[in-house]
Amino acid sequence: MPYLVHPQIESPADELVIWRYMDLPKLLLLLEQRGLYFALLSEFEDKWEAVLGRELTAGIASHFSSASGQVIDLYQEYFNHTAVNCWYCGEDESIAMWRLYTNSEYGVAIRSNVGDLKRALSASEQDVYLGLVEYRDHTAPPSQVLTASQITPYKAVLQKRICYKHECEMRAITEFLPRFPERPAPGEVFVAPYPQRGRPVTVDLLTLIHAITTGPDFPGWAMELLQSALSRAGLNPPLNESSAFKSPEARFILDQ
Repeated sequence: MPYLVHPQIESPADELVIWRYMDLPKLLLLLEQRGLYFALLSEFEDKWEAVLGRELTAGIASHFSSASGQVIDLYQEYFNHTAVNCWYCGEDESIAMWRLYTNSEYGVAIRSNVGDLKRALSASEQDVYLGLVEYRDHTAPPSQVLTASQITPYKAVLQKRICYKHECEMRAITEFLPRFPERPAPGEVFVAPYPQRGRPVTVDLLTLIHAITTGPDFPGWAMELLQSALSRAGLNPPLNESSAFKSPEARFILDQ
Protein backbone atom coordinates (compact mmCIF):
# COMPACT_ATOMS: atom_id res chain seq x y z
CA MET A 1 0.00 0.00 0.00
CA PRO A 2 1.57 3.34 -1.03
CA TYR A 3 0.31 5.27 2.00
CA LEU A 4 2.64 4.26 4.81
CA VAL A 5 2.71 5.05 8.51
CA HIS A 6 6.11 6.58 9.24
CA PRO A 7 7.49 6.21 12.79
CA GLN A 8 8.82 9.78 12.71
CA ILE A 9 5.65 11.44 11.40
CA GLU A 10 2.39 11.81 13.32
CA SER A 11 -0.35 11.14 10.76
CA PRO A 12 -3.50 13.31 11.04
CA ALA A 13 -6.86 11.76 11.95
CA ASP A 14 -8.76 10.04 9.15
CA GLU A 15 -11.87 12.18 9.69
CA LEU A 16 -10.01 15.49 9.21
CA VAL A 17 -11.62 17.42 6.33
CA ILE A 18 -9.17 18.63 3.68
CA TRP A 19 -9.44 20.95 0.66
CA ARG A 20 -7.29 21.46 -2.43
CA TYR A 21 -7.76 24.81 -4.20
CA MET A 22 -6.83 25.30 -7.85
CA ASP A 23 -7.92 26.83 -11.14
CA LEU A 24 -10.08 24.87 -13.58
CA PRO A 25 -7.23 23.97 -16.02
CA LYS A 26 -5.34 22.24 -13.18
CA LEU A 27 -8.44 20.29 -12.23
CA LEU A 28 -8.95 19.23 -15.85
CA LEU A 29 -5.32 18.07 -15.94
CA LEU A 30 -5.85 16.12 -12.71
CA LEU A 31 -8.87 14.39 -14.27
CA GLU A 32 -6.92 13.55 -17.42
CA GLN A 33 -3.83 12.27 -15.62
CA ARG A 34 -5.82 10.76 -12.75
CA GLY A 35 -3.04 11.88 -10.45
CA LEU A 36 -2.17 14.52 -7.86
CA TYR A 37 0.84 16.67 -8.71
CA PHE A 38 3.66 16.33 -6.16
CA ALA A 39 5.98 19.34 -6.42
CA LEU A 40 9.65 19.25 -5.50
CA LEU A 41 10.48 21.49 -2.56
CA SER A 42 12.67 23.55 -4.90
CA GLU A 43 9.59 24.48 -6.97
CA PHE A 44 7.92 26.40 -4.14
CA GLU A 45 8.02 30.19 -3.98
CA ASP A 46 8.95 30.18 -0.29
CA LYS A 47 12.75 30.10 -0.11
CA TRP A 48 12.59 28.88 3.49
CA GLU A 49 11.23 25.48 2.41
CA ALA A 50 13.03 22.71 4.35
CA VAL A 51 15.47 25.10 6.03
CA LEU A 52 16.88 23.43 9.15
CA GLY A 53 15.76 25.50 12.13
CA ARG A 54 17.91 26.17 15.19
CA GLU A 55 16.22 23.44 17.20
CA LEU A 56 16.94 20.78 14.58
CA THR A 57 20.53 21.88 13.94
CA ALA A 58 21.14 21.98 17.72
CA GLY A 59 19.76 18.46 17.98
CA ILE A 60 22.00 17.25 15.16
CA ALA A 61 25.03 18.84 16.82
CA SER A 62 24.12 17.25 20.16
CA HIS A 63 23.64 13.73 18.85
CA PHE A 64 26.20 13.58 16.04
CA SER A 65 28.95 15.82 17.40
CA SER A 66 31.85 15.99 14.93
CA ALA A 67 29.77 14.24 12.24
CA SER A 68 27.00 16.87 12.35
CA GLY A 69 28.28 18.54 9.17
CA GLN A 70 27.93 15.31 7.21
CA VAL A 71 24.43 14.76 8.60
CA ILE A 72 23.38 18.24 7.51
CA ASP A 73 24.83 17.55 4.05
CA LEU A 74 22.81 14.31 3.87
CA TYR A 75 19.64 16.20 4.78
CA GLN A 76 20.29 18.77 2.06
CA GLU A 77 20.77 15.89 -0.40
CA TYR A 78 17.47 14.39 0.73
CA PHE A 79 15.60 17.59 -0.04
CA ASN A 80 16.70 17.43 -3.69
CA HIS A 81 14.31 14.57 -4.38
CA THR A 82 11.55 15.20 -1.82
CA ALA A 83 8.16 16.19 -3.24
CA VAL A 84 4.92 17.19 -1.55
CA ASN A 85 1.24 17.64 -2.32
CA CYS A 86 -0.48 20.23 -0.11
CA TRP A 87 -4.00 20.39 1.37
CA TYR A 88 -5.87 22.93 3.51
CA CYS A 89 -7.37 21.49 6.71
CA GLY A 90 -10.78 22.69 7.94
CA GLU A 91 -14.50 21.99 7.90
CA ASP A 92 -15.31 25.16 5.96
CA GLU A 93 -14.05 27.10 2.96
CA SER A 94 -11.19 29.55 3.37
CA ILE A 95 -11.31 32.98 1.73
CA ALA A 96 -7.53 33.19 2.08
CA MET A 97 -7.11 29.97 0.08
CA TRP A 98 -9.46 31.19 -2.66
CA ARG A 99 -7.37 34.38 -2.93
CA LEU A 100 -4.00 32.64 -2.84
CA TYR A 101 -4.47 29.55 -4.97
CA THR A 102 -7.04 30.55 -7.58
CA ASN A 103 -5.85 33.23 -9.98
CA SER A 104 -8.99 33.75 -12.03
CA GLU A 105 -12.77 33.41 -11.96
CA TYR A 106 -12.32 29.71 -12.77
CA GLY A 107 -11.32 28.69 -9.25
CA VAL A 108 -12.42 25.33 -7.85
CA ALA A 109 -11.77 23.38 -4.64
CA ILE A 110 -11.81 19.63 -4.07
CA ARG A 111 -13.22 18.53 -0.71
CA SER A 112 -12.14 15.22 0.83
CA ASN A 113 -10.81 13.81 4.10
CA VAL A 114 -7.56 12.26 5.25
CA GLY A 115 -8.88 8.71 5.40
CA ASP A 116 -10.10 8.75 1.80
CA LEU A 117 -6.88 10.37 0.60
CA LYS A 118 -5.03 7.42 2.14
CA ARG A 119 -7.38 4.97 0.40
CA ALA A 120 -7.17 6.86 -2.91
CA LEU A 121 -3.37 6.59 -2.86
CA SER A 122 -3.65 2.79 -2.98
CA ALA A 123 -3.85 3.21 -6.79
CA SER A 124 -0.22 4.38 -6.84
CA GLU A 125 3.12 2.60 -6.59
CA GLN A 126 4.72 5.57 -4.81
CA ASP A 127 5.24 5.39 -1.04
CA VAL A 128 3.51 8.41 0.51
CA TYR A 129 3.45 9.75 4.08
CA LEU A 130 1.00 12.31 5.53
CA GLY A 131 1.79 14.94 8.15
CA LEU A 132 0.54 18.26 9.48
CA VAL A 133 2.72 21.34 9.02
CA GLU A 134 4.00 23.01 12.20
CA TYR A 135 4.30 26.82 12.10
CA ARG A 136 7.17 28.27 14.08
CA ASP A 137 10.14 30.64 13.97
CA HIS A 138 13.13 28.83 12.47
CA THR A 139 15.51 31.29 14.16
CA ALA A 140 14.04 30.98 17.68
CA PRO A 141 16.21 29.36 20.38
CA PRO A 142 15.45 25.65 20.89
CA SER A 143 12.49 25.07 23.22
CA GLN A 144 13.46 21.45 23.86
CA VAL A 145 16.32 19.00 23.46
CA LEU A 146 15.35 16.71 20.60
CA THR A 147 15.60 12.97 21.10
CA ALA A 148 17.38 10.79 18.56
CA SER A 149 14.03 9.73 17.02
CA GLN A 150 13.11 13.41 16.50
CA ILE A 151 16.25 14.08 14.47
CA THR A 152 14.71 13.60 11.04
CA PRO A 153 14.52 15.53 7.74
CA TYR A 154 10.72 15.33 7.98
CA LYS A 155 10.88 17.80 10.86
CA ALA A 156 12.16 20.37 8.35
CA VAL A 157 9.78 19.31 5.56
CA LEU A 158 6.81 19.75 7.93
CA GLN A 159 7.87 23.12 9.34
CA LYS A 160 6.98 26.53 7.91
CA ARG A 161 7.28 30.08 9.13
CA ILE A 162 4.49 31.55 11.27
CA CYS A 163 3.52 33.96 8.46
CA TYR A 164 2.07 30.94 6.61
CA LYS A 165 -0.13 29.83 9.51
CA HIS A 166 -3.31 30.77 7.64
CA GLU A 167 -2.66 27.85 5.26
CA CYS A 168 -3.50 25.22 7.95
CA GLU A 169 -1.57 22.81 5.77
CA MET A 170 -1.34 19.05 5.61
CA ARG A 171 1.32 17.57 3.35
CA ALA A 172 1.51 14.30 1.48
CA ILE A 173 5.22 13.51 1.10
CA THR A 174 7.04 11.23 -1.35
CA GLU A 175 10.48 10.87 -2.94
CA PHE A 176 11.38 10.96 -6.64
CA LEU A 177 14.75 9.23 -6.75
CA PRO A 178 17.13 9.40 -9.72
CA ARG A 179 16.36 6.75 -12.32
CA PHE A 180 19.05 4.35 -13.46
CA PRO A 181 18.87 2.10 -16.55
CA GLU A 182 17.75 -1.46 -15.84
CA ARG A 183 20.45 -3.02 -18.05
CA PRO A 184 23.42 -0.67 -18.43
CA ALA A 185 26.03 -1.64 -21.02
CA PRO A 186 29.14 -3.34 -19.58
CA GLY A 187 31.63 -0.76 -18.43
CA GLU A 188 29.17 2.12 -18.93
CA VAL A 189 29.29 4.85 -16.30
CA PHE A 190 25.83 6.34 -15.84
CA VAL A 191 25.16 9.47 -13.80
CA ALA A 192 21.48 9.84 -12.89
CA PRO A 193 20.57 13.46 -12.21
CA TYR A 194 18.00 14.47 -9.64
CA PRO A 195 14.61 15.35 -11.12
CA GLN A 196 14.13 18.99 -12.01
CA ARG A 197 10.36 18.99 -11.51
CA GLY A 198 7.76 16.97 -9.68
CA ARG A 199 5.20 14.73 -11.35
CA PRO A 200 1.70 13.32 -10.84
CA VAL A 201 1.11 10.43 -8.46
CA THR A 202 -1.80 8.19 -9.41
CA VAL A 203 -4.89 8.28 -7.16
CA ASP A 204 -8.37 6.78 -7.21
CA LEU A 205 -10.39 9.91 -7.97
CA LEU A 206 -13.72 8.25 -7.19
CA THR A 207 -12.53 7.64 -3.63
CA LEU A 208 -10.74 10.96 -3.25
CA ILE A 209 -13.27 13.54 -4.43
CA HIS A 210 -16.20 13.99 -2.05
CA ALA A 211 -17.41 17.23 -3.63
CA ILE A 212 -16.23 20.15 -5.75
CA THR A 213 -16.91 23.77 -4.85
CA THR A 214 -16.73 26.44 -7.53
CA GLY A 215 -15.33 29.89 -6.79
CA PRO A 216 -17.30 33.11 -6.33
CA ASP A 217 -17.17 34.25 -9.98
CA PHE A 218 -17.30 30.88 -11.70
CA PRO A 219 -19.18 31.41 -15.04
CA GLY A 220 -22.18 29.31 -16.02
CA TRP A 221 -20.68 28.08 -19.31
CA ALA A 222 -17.62 26.79 -17.45
CA MET A 223 -19.91 24.81 -15.14
CA GLU A 224 -21.10 22.85 -18.17
CA LEU A 225 -17.47 22.20 -19.15
CA LEU A 226 -16.69 21.03 -15.61
CA GLN A 227 -19.67 18.66 -15.52
CA SER A 228 -18.74 17.24 -18.93
CA ALA A 229 -15.12 16.65 -17.87
CA LEU A 230 -16.23 14.93 -14.66
CA SER A 231 -18.63 12.73 -16.60
CA ARG A 232 -15.89 11.66 -19.04
CA ALA A 233 -13.71 10.76 -16.05
CA GLY A 234 -16.51 8.58 -14.65
CA LEU A 235 -17.16 10.93 -11.72
CA ASN A 236 -20.35 12.53 -10.45
CA PRO A 237 -19.48 14.37 -7.21
CA PRO A 238 -21.77 17.07 -5.78
CA LEU A 239 -21.03 20.50 -7.29
CA ASN A 240 -21.47 23.39 -4.88
CA GLU A 241 -21.17 27.12 -5.33
CA SER A 242 -18.92 28.94 -2.89
CA SER A 243 -20.81 30.51 0.00
CA ALA A 244 -17.76 32.36 1.35
CA PHE A 245 -18.38 35.51 -0.73
CA LYS A 246 -22.19 35.64 -0.79
CA SER A 247 -23.91 38.74 0.58
CA PRO A 248 -26.19 38.35 3.59
CA GLU A 249 -29.94 38.39 2.95
CA ALA A 250 -30.34 41.20 5.50
CA ARG A 251 -28.22 43.54 7.60
CA PHE A 252 -29.38 41.84 10.80
CA ILE A 253 -30.00 38.25 11.84
CA LEU A 254 -33.29 37.34 13.53
CA ASP A 255 -33.60 34.64 16.17
CA GLN A 256 -35.34 31.56 14.79
